[in-house]
Amino acid sequence: MHRIVIRPRIQIPVLVVIFAVWTLLGVTYFTSGDVLAERDSFGVVLGCLLVTSGLAGIWRALRLGVVIGGEGVRVRGFDSRDQVTPWSAIQSVDCVQTDVRGGLPLYAPVLHLGDDAMPLSALGSYSRQDAERKVEQLRSLKASAARP
Repeated sequence: MHRIVIRPRIQIPVLVVIFAVWTLLGVTYFTSGDVLAERDSFGVVLGCLLVTSGLAGIWRALRLGVVIGGEGVRVRGFDSRDQVTPWSAIQSVDCVQTDVRGGLPLYAPVLHLGDDAMPLSALGSYSRQDAERKVEQLRSLKASAARP
């Protein structure tokens, strides 16, 4: 089975720009020369913290998305560890309205895991047809993973 990576189109560039500005803020903190010349330890630590956290934020933003592969569905969130759901744990996949954004309904695939339901908001769409297409793709990948 081929590995499929689906990434959010708007969220990633916005987060990269925000964290790039954050990183540049840390870099410009050092360019004035006062921090390093006066050996201001608090200023050095603060500048290093800004640069490091900005670079880590860019890296996390670039990893966002959903990875569909042979082992199952992996959701890569920005603020949490990757959540892997094996194909054997998924009972069914449905298309459900998961949210309302800007007055428009957001449709997304929902993985039913026994008593729990896991919406894949990263695969959400304002178009129900687009969300249904993604659900059918997930169903076919689940069926092909069940075959030996």
